[in-house]
Amino acid sequence: MKKYRTIYEKIYEKSRRPGVKPAGDYNALVPRLILGHDPLVAIMIDDFEKNGFKINPAVKDICFFTADHFAPPASAERADILKKFLDFSFGNKIKNLKIFEGICHQLMVENESLMPFSYVIGSDSHTCTAGALACLASGYGSLDIMHAMVEGHIFEKKFSAVKVDFINKMPDYIDGRDIALALIKKTGEGGAGGTALEYFDNGASLAMDDRFSIACATVETGAAAGIFAADNILADYISERNGRKRMNFGAGDIDKYYGDVSFEYEKTLRFDLSRIKPLVALPHDFSKIYEAGSLKKDVSLDQVFIGSCASGRLLDFKRMCETIDLINSKKKTSSGARRNKKTRLIITPASQKIFIDAMKAGYIEKLINFGAVITNPSCGPCGGIDKGIIGGGEICLTTATRNFRGRMGPPDSSVYISSAVTAIYSSYAGIVADAREIYGRKVK
Repeated sequence: MKKYRTIYEKIYEKSRRPGVKPAGDYNALVPRLILGHDPLVAIMIDDFEKNGFKINPAVKDICFFTADHFAPPASAERADILKKFLDFSFGNKIKNLKIFEGICHQLMVENESLMPFSYVIGSDSHTCTAGALACLASGYGSLDIMHAMVEGHIFEKKFSAVKVDFINKMPDYIDGRDIALALIKKTGEGGAGGTALEYFDNGASLAMDDRFSIACATVETGAAAGIFAADNILADYISERNGRKRMNFGAGDIDKYYGDVSFEYEKTLRFDLSRIKPLVALPHDFSKIYEAGSLKKDVSLDQVFIGSCASGRLLDFKRMCETIDLINSKKKTSSGARRNKKTRLIITPASQKIFIDAMKAGYIEKLINFGAVITNPSCGPCGGIDKGIIGGGEICLTTATRNFRGRMGPPDSSVYISSAVTAIYSSYAGIVADAREIYGRKVK
């Protein structure tokens, strides 16, 4: 029986396409899902049609396309891009087409057909979010995705794997975004290049929403992919997502899949979740990540944005509302706490399902009463698209994916990155603040 050293290696080898000659170190891999969204599918359409290409019948039904960036479009130019994408999708009879239903990466993991141990490719760098489902998932350029749509495979080389051990339980003021920042701080921005990361939740304490945030940030480490080891938490998620009567993934499937995996790694990174502090990435990259409590109290926030594929999930909404409840109980406000009057607060659910579940739980009303504007699920201000772009010289604290110069506004604007708990508390304080202050923990 063939043995595999890592989960990554097994998925990679099982995805190889027989009969296709390697291109140097690159082997032909057959994906189980091809993710595409409006602008990065639209950008390849002219080349696709000029060359007379057709979508390979073998992969047409695994194409998963979403309109989530220009959702809805805020300019005539973007409306034309959206139209081009939709015309292409309808013209090619793409069955899995989601229009304005949420951010592509969240819709991807909500999709019942995506099962653990799949190979997933996408036209967006944060396709790695599917790693939380124990998938090998990576983002590629639009021309790579076009090749996969036409030929039914993509060429990729095999990387070495690094084990990432998470131990113990994180405090209640910490979430997956903090852990992601801790991971990037340890590897260095892009420092894990040439590897794949395999995450092990040894304390079985990380909820799926936290795992999605961590997996989403894999690309910022430079790693080719980040795969969470499958466990009962994942099995329960699949069961709830797909319905127990259609459940076809459980502990037995996990044990069987791992039966020929020896779990041998080039090196191991360890994180004690109980010791992680609220972290903030300073502008304009991930090279400066500090504890929120260590920052000077003189950075006034013009805006706080909570959302994107890195956040905006139901557990984020729950934690934000719990933080508001703590503010109310500690500050003893008569009419209920509200955001700082000088700090705009924009919150975007990652999908319509999350939006509806948050409304049912009462989270949306509480956040609106706190002073938040709730937008429709979309990428929005994360990439400086719409619904929250900041002005010249303005400062925004966000849970979004990146903070490059000019990411959310003009080049002289600044973006800080934190968790949802830190962000909601900071919107109340009007500055970048440490939520431990309200959670009754000592801030050193």
